[in-house]
Amino acid sequence: MSKLYFRYGTMDSSKTARLVMDAFEYKQKGEHVLPIKPVLDTRSKSGVIESRVGISTPCLDVESDYDIYNHVSTLCNEGINLSCILVDEAQFLTTKQVIQLRLIVDTLDIPVMCYGLKSDFKGRLFEGSKALFEVANRFEEVKTTCREIGCKKKAMFNVRYKNGKPTFDGDQVRVGDTKQEDDKGEYYMVKCSTHFFMDCKAYEEERLK
Repeated sequence: MSKLYFRYGTMDSSKTARLVMDAFEYKQKGEHVLPIKPVLDTRSKSGVIESRVGISTPCLDVESDYDIYNHVSTLCNEGINLSCILVDEAQFLTTKQVIQLRLIVDTLDIPVMCYGLKSDFKGRLFEGSKALFEVANRFEEVKTTCREIGCKKKAMFNVRYKNGKPTFDGDQVRVGDTKQEDDKGEYYMVKCSTHFFMDCKAYEEERLK
């Protein structure tokens, strides 16, 4: 029986690299896979899933209203035997699309592996990750460590920086990197719960001054 998997973690935890390697291993065995990426992920160019370490794989880009179930059903009807569907940045999926993935697993017997963030820069679940926690069969946390100097705790949150300081205001979806380009740009740093909530506290105290 096929299953719907959700492999989640913070930014910079090699989720995409794992997806690309999974796709490579299937192809090495002569099997067909379907990598998928929501168009909200603008970090990679169109039609490509690319890891920060430089490895990549071609993919299907999907808009928020794209019917993934119908697409996969069409491929099956055309005689394409898919061994697995791999979804990157799954937090950007809609609830409806996550349900479509569940139906692919249940009615077409194709395993689906989703890779994505658990929560946004405020620590709140994305729509796609929330839906996956509700309907997926299996969960795997992809772990990395806090990037605060000297801290070895598990990273759990993605802190957004602006003008060199943590910020907790702004749009939920703002694709960025974990590398600081300049003092005024925005970037992210992954942190443990201790440093995340210390940043929250300091931010609120600064706002009240």
